[in-house]
Amino acid sequence: MKAKPIALVVLLAVTVVGTVSAQGRFRNITSIGFSYYSDQRYGLDWEDVFIAPLPAGLYLITAANGTNASFSDITGGRLGLAFDLPGAFYGEGSYALEYDWREGGLLHSAFLSATYESGLALASLSLTGELTDTSAGGIASPSLKYRMTPGLLLGATVFTAFHHYEPDAGYFNFAFLGTGEYALAPEILFSLGGTFSTVYEPTNQFEKWSVLGGITVTPAETVTVKSQVEYTNAMLAQVNPHEIVSILLVVDIKFRGR
Repeated sequence: MKAKPIALVVLLAVTVVGTVSAQGRFRNITSIGFSYYSDQRYGLDWEDVFIAPLPAGLYLITAANGTNASFSDITGGRLGLAFDLPGAFYGEGSYALEYDWREGGLLHSAFLSATYESGLALASLSLTGELTDTSAGGIASPSLKYRMTPGLLLGATVFTAFHHYEPDAGYFNFAFLGTGEYALAPEILFSLGGTFSTVYEPTNQFEKWSVLGGITVTPAETVTVKSQVEYTNAMLAQVNPHEIVSILLVVDIKFRGR
């Protein structure tokens, strides 16, 4: 799996996949995440997503993204469709192309997801395929959220990934994210959670864990602001044992209805 923090990936994916619930609205989602490593590395992840409603329950998704770090420099874009399905189902399919300025190579990614959402529960399954000049792999990610009480929502997401690296190295990776969300007020949501994951790659193999917390504020019907802080312990890494402190900010703006 990519080096981007698990909780950051999940928060962005859930934010974008949930676009179908805002029917008939143009929407822009901007996210910025900064990570500082105890071995004096740092990273900045950013993404800007624009969603436009189309006829027949379709939504056009376009995005630009990048990773600018002391150890990585990647720029890319994404094009896809979100779509309504019968009943309480919806989904998304997209293709992303990224360029690694340091390695001089391209990363191709295909994403497909299906989601069921009711008043009490949200269940989804996402599939991702990744291809570079020297590796190929895929990620399967089932997710479940259940509303225990009107103000309490519990969720769990599992990542199972396989990557093959040239010439003959193959690695399975596993990650788990558990979260709880509690409504402090109708417009304020507090979240708390943690992750556990494995990192098995050609140059490094270890296990790591994290704790995270955040606040979601909805100051207006058309604006949502999400903030999150995550601490990751990767001191079991064979190369450069480290800790990470990550800060994420997501601003979600809906422009107008039909």
